[in-house]
Amino acid sequence: MNRVALTHRRLAVSMGLSGLVAFAGGAGMEPLSATLAGSALLLALFWHPTPGLSSRLEKLWGPLAVLLVLRALAWVFLLDGDVVMPVVDLLLLLLSAESLRSLDANNDVRIYALSFALLLAATAYRPGLLFALAFVAFVIAASLALPLGLLRRGAARFGAAEPGLDRALLGSSARLATVTLTVAAIVFLAFPRVSRGWSGRGETMATSVAGFADQISLGGHGSRIHSNPEIVLRVEFPDGVPDNLYSLHWRGRSYDRFDGVRWTRSEGVRPSTAPVEWYRERWGGGLLRQRIYGAPLDARVLFAVHPMVGVDADSRIQPMFDNVGDFFYWGRAAPLYTAESIVRPPPPDSLRATRGGYMPDRTRYLQLPRLPDRITELADSLTRDYDNDYDKVVAVERWLRTTFSYTRELPRTAGEASLDHFLFERKAGHCEYFSSAMVVLLRAAGIYARNVNGFLGGRWNDFGRYLAVTQNEAHSWVEVWFPNYGWVTFDPTPGGSIDGTAEAEWLWPGRIFLDGLQHRWSKWVLDYSAADQVGMLDRFGSLFERDEDPAPTPGDPDAALPSGLTLLLLGGATLVALLFVRGLRGGRAAGPEGAAYLRMLAVARRAGVVGDDEITPLHLVERIGSEAPEAGPSAARLVDLYLRARFGRHPLDRDETRELREALARVRRSLG
Repeated sequence: MNRVALTHRRLAVSMGLSGLVAFAGGAGMEPLSATLAGSALLLALFWHPTPGLSSRLEKLWGPLAVLLVLRALAWVFLLDGDVVMPVVDLLLLLLSAESLRSLDANNDVRIYALSFALLLAATAYRPGLLFALAFVAFVIAASLALPLGLLRRGAARFGAAEPGLDRALLGSSARLATVTLTVAAIVFLAFPRVSRGWSGRGETMATSVAGFADQISLGGHGSRIHSNPEIVLRVEFPDGVPDNLYSLHWRGRSYDRFDGVRWTRSEGVRPSTAPVEWYRERWGGGLLRQRIYGAPLDARVLFAVHPMVGVDADSRIQPMFDNVGDFFYWGRAAPLYTAESIVRPPPPDSLRATRGGYMPDRTRYLQLPRLPDRITELADSLTRDYDNDYDKVVAVERWLRTTFSYTRELPRTAGEASLDHFLFERKAGHCEYFSSAMVVLLRAAGIYARNVNGFLGGRWNDFGRYLAVTQNEAHSWVEVWFPNYGWVTFDPTPGGSIDGTAEAEWLWPGRIFLDGLQHRWSKWVLDYSAADQVGMLDRFGSLFERDEDPAPTPGDPDAALPSGLTLLLLGGATLVALLFVRGLRGGRAAGPEGAAYLRMLAVARRAGVVGDDEITPLHLVERIGSEAPEAGPSAARLVDLYLRARFGRHPLDRDETRELREALARVRRSLG
């Protein structure tokens, strides 16, 4: 068995496997085609057919390729489907066919091209961490396979023996891989961004546990709310982590109309939100900035702590808010935005003192379905002892929190799922029962209120320094209108709404670590924007600036100019590349004898003794002796030492090295 050919084929097949993993990590795969292609490539690492069997297999690949082409055409023109997956299936078939050819087939360039096409196709999606690992593996395999393939073709062309995997080739390949990865990283960091963020194909929508559609329904989750640890928000706090991290309400949508079972959003609602100035001037505390990396949900809602008084979104989405103050966005990309919210609600004494002022649409926020009399009587009994709306709201909230219990087990019949049964019989339920009950009781008491959906709290990730909010944190609560202050949040659901199963699913160490890695990959690679680039270069560049030169701020036009660090990085990349090229040409890797021989050849060419054509060492000695007889003996001695050390495995000692330098000097003097 030809070990060099087998090694070369294995390296080429490894490139194909890396391309397959890279694509699967970003876009996913059809299970059947991925399994067949992966199996074929793994088989090609250890087994190769004889030339005869390879010829017979080719009769199978052809019809299969025709079928896949017809399938792709039908998929695109008849079913109006995405062309990428059928094309990838065809690529996988061709790659498998080339990998399973006999070893004497000279097809390494085709395997390179197919593998690179697969890697390139993966970048059209939103590649994850698997892509990063596969990319590094691809570069390493390619750095070994390409030089080896080049040497094999050269040996075959001149009828020489096939090269081996010696230390020099491995060293050159390692330098090639290092330079490739280093230059790629430097270009990625320093090259001006032509677009902000990553807008990949095929981003999948996360499925919500709690609904964020135009309506939600009590008992709409079946007999039990199932755990779902899928992450929907990753939140960073640029100005520091707040103390009440786990009690933050990530507000999503509000609902104004209740029919006894369902909450809906009315169309054509008059403006029912408070001016931003109310929140800025009359609520307590300062601003809380939140850098939010959202997953694409089935509802395009911008979540943030209420009240959100400012939002700065990535250019891939367009934020907007409606008449009731809910924030939405246009665009299909995963939302990335910075939200500003007020830290604390208004002081209780201020809310107690509210009298008169603007009120929103009473037909929406005092609306009630036909209710059993005992619900109205209950609302009156809970609130009659108080002379202001704030104390009435707090009384209802406290009563629900202390009298009822939380459970994810839901009623099994429609009758048991009613609000009346929850308030007077079962006295246990999930957050939508509590929020619905509080809104109904407040409206029955003449207080403007509405139901709100979103998420509560999250899980802090120390590795990534962010709050991860999962579907398990989906939550409902209440907003109450106070004149001159706007909508204020109240939450009647008792604590402990996260069960032990959800906790265990998130807290296993690997999940936290991997999610932290994924977040950093998304933040610093996929979503690496022009603003991130300028900010990072400025931070590093400021290390080289004097104190009296103030560092430019992100967004300053001057900040976009190349900094000292940029030039330094580019200079470093050029130096690494030059060193690598020098190494390939044999400067240091060939030792002093090789360097001396190459210098003598260069001197002979400058003197016109030989041309630029290839020449053997002995022929070179002959030409030098012919043109400059006095240099002939020195040239012959230099070539003798070179051949002994280079091909005779005879390292030069100190005296021979000195003799080598003296011979080169004499040749130089003779040839001028």
